[in-house]
Amino acid sequence: MGGIEQDRNLEFGRSIIEGVEIKLCRNNIHAYKPHIHNELSLGYIVEGSTDLTLNDVTIHYQSGDGVIIPPLMTHRCAPGDINHWAYIMLFVDPGYYSEVVSFNQAKKLTGNQTRDLIGFVGQLLTEKLPDTLENILIDLLLEFGDKDISEIITTDTSDKVKTIHDYILNHVKDDITLDKLQEISGLNKFSIIRNFKKIYITTPAAYHLQYRVAEAKSLLSKGAGVFDICEELRFYDQAHLIREFKKMYGITPGTYIEQLKG
Repeated sequence: MGGIEQDRNLEFGRSIIEGVEIKLCRNNIHAYKPHIHNELSLGYIVEGSTDLTLNDVTIHYQSGDGVIIPPLMTHRCAPGDINHWAYIMLFVDPGYYSEVVSFNQAKKLTGNQTRDLIGFVGQLLTEKLPDTLENILIDLLLEFGDKDISEIITTDTSDKVKTIHDYILNHVKDDITLDKLQEISGLNKFSIIRNFKKIYITTPAAYHLQYRVAEAKSLLSKGAGVFDICEELRFYDQAHLIREFKKMYGITPGTYIEQLKG
């Protein structure tokens, strides 16, 4: 798919995560009629505003607002100006999440929640590794889903999360998938994300990436070149390493080496 800036009316496409579709819509009136979706709908307004009627309740949304619509909930959009109207919607098959998290109420997302969703969509359009995206999607579903009593981390679960943590540290140079983490821990994907994040504040994929960047910094300090580090630590390319290094340390690898040299 191209960027959302392109002129278009309506475009559907599969994402690289199985069970997830993405819709980009601009200046299209198809949503005026009441309709339902079989999937969970997660989206946000890119441009303009709309009155969204959900069953018998109408809520005003504007640019920057996000929305969650449960499966099979009747809804209808009434954009304020059809000539200045664009949104992005993700459709997630309920079979992907329904055994672990539920969505029974429509919700309006603002602030950090919308920014998290926008960030995920941006990665969904560009990211090459589906497992990295799946870590983020599961984290979002757990954040946005109906909140039950918080799961207590048992000693057994804590030990399994530590097994995952140790595996990450011992396989810094390898691709690490959620399927592999399920295999070694016996936890399902949602339990892995939920419990790993409770202990280590982030998802396994993000933790693995941060550890690789930290290892890259160590190798740079010992005189290794950026290209060789990319090869050894499995970064896509030099631009990927530079981008992630700057996120963590605020400077590029080149600047870091110059500063070490004084």
